[in-house]
Amino acid sequence: MTELKVKRLDSPLARRPPREADDSEPTKPTEPEPAPRRARPAARKPALASVPETQKLQAGADTAPNSLSALPDPPPLSEPLELLSTRLPSSLRRSVSELTTALRARGDTRQSQKALPEQEVLAVLIWLVGDPDDPTTIQRLGRALDTYRGRRYAAEARTLGS
Repeated sequence: MTELKVKRLDSPLARRPPREADDSEPTKPTEPEPAPRRARPAARKPALASVPETQKLQAGADTAPNSLSALPDPPPLSEPLELLSTRLPSSLRRSVSELTTALRARGDTRQSQKALPEQEVLAVLIWLVGDPDDPTTIQRLGRALDTYRGRRYAAEARTLGS
């Protein structure tokens, strides 16, 4: 019996049947075996985060600076979709997935993946950032980026120092 080796399950190239080698094509050097992956921490149970009373928006408070009415209009339903392919820290990727699951579970009935796809939640998160033509939005996003990077680097420095 032959032993099958599966690599890169998520790669469309791995799903193609292997083609025969052509002597006219240059050969690629073989890649070393990847290091074994670490065990993934136990998955957290999705839960809706509680928002302190001081941060909750009151109904009808459209004049608040963080009000959703201050955001630009979302894209129309007829706008074509584009693939967003990027690499995220695994904790943030899990967070998007858990947020989607928690949103699906809210209310009396559970929504399906088709009724609330993860891509829609990601689109809303990007939409919440605001208008790219608004200088205030750019300043706020810049401060958030600086804080994000600073905290990540500080955490890494603490890890290296211990």
